[in-house]
Amino acid sequence: NMRNCTSRMKMYIALLSLLATPVASQHMATSYAHHAKELHQASTIAEFDRVLKDAKFGGRRLQGPPGPGPDGGGNGSEPSSECDTSDGDRCASDGSTNYFDHSKLDYDLSTGKFSGTVVTNECNDQLRQYKFSSASCDQQTIPAPNAANPGATPVLGRIAMTLSGGVNIYSAFEAGFNDCATDGMPCACSGASCPGGMDVKTCEEHLYHACSTDVDYEMFMDSCGGHATPYHIHTDPVCNYEEDGDTGHSTIVGVSLDGYGIYGKFETHEQRPCDLDVCHGHVGYVPSQKEYGITKSVEVYHYHIQDTDVYPYTWTLSCYGDPDTPVDLETCKSLYDDCDDDMYEVETADGTFEVDLYCPCFDVVQEGCDAATEEA
Repeated sequence: NMRNCTSRMKMYIALLSLLATPVASQHMATSYAHHAKELHQASTIAEFDRVLKDAKFGGRRLQGPPGPGPDGGGNGSEPSSECDTSDGDRCASDGSTNYFDHSKLDYDLSTGKFSGTVVTNECNDQLRQYKFSSASCDQQTIPAPNAANPGATPVLGRIAMTLSGGVNIYSAFEAGFNDCATDGMPCACSGASCPGGMDVKTCEEHLYHACSTDVDYEMFMDSCGGHATPYHIHTDPVCNYEEDGDTGHSTIVGVSLDGYGIYGKFETHEQRPCDLDVCHGHVGYVPSQKEYGITKSVEVYHYHIQDTDVYPYTWTLSCYGDPDTPVDLETCKSLYDDCDDDMYEVETADGTFEVDLYCPCFDVVQEGCDAATEEA
């Protein structure tokens, strides 16, 4: 009908206008051009709608690809031509289009630190529910030049990568959702929004509360903890780790841009570590995983994923830790310019409370935990 036709044309024009607008990265520019070409070639209304949906979900309002760190310097990422996909190609939801080469990444058993380079096309490496992402080939240097210990992680963009497929791991924060009544937003109720710097879980809880069932769940995290394009993980990456059969310590999820390994949430069988610093790291034994160069169990500094069910919902890293001196709350906050100065009141089904925008620091409290005392 005329209303649907008008809506489609408005979205088409908006997408094409993006091609003439400066964007945050070459990946986003390539993605816009790719979608515009697909729209031009669409032969049916169904195909036209599919491409429009891909474009909406693909980065116009969701957090974009890796950018510079908090100090304004590069994060060690640069374009690469090594991938077997082209930038802008659609990533298969079953993981079949993933490209990841970690053959030039070495592990130091004495320090627990990775170093070298990896190449990824940023596609998901296994079955994901989120279906609207596209490839972008880049090489990442590890440790990144601007990753200090202790140091601030980028509040937006890549802070780590999975070792199974080079999938991006981001902080807890999004760049924000505008008025949900506009096209491409996760819900259709007027006035509901989330500011930039609100963690994704609080944003989801607020929109669920404000919009009831009128929410587009595809824009939120899938069951593996990720979404968007390039596909990236914000929450517990349950698809990327398991328990070590002997000790129960979670296997490795990925590598942080400071070079240290990130493991799943368990220290021993079903028990979380109770001695994590504010960055979510500690010194303890990790299980051997020869495919990543961890040829024997060693006691080293490493991070753990969190799965807290209370605010603040920070599952990934809060900062880059110090293996010699555990980072406390005060030290963590001193690493970020936005801590304690930008409080935002938000309402969820649990009530109204304040969130500290773009501040990932909080005391880690774990119930039923084990210290890192036994060799894995």
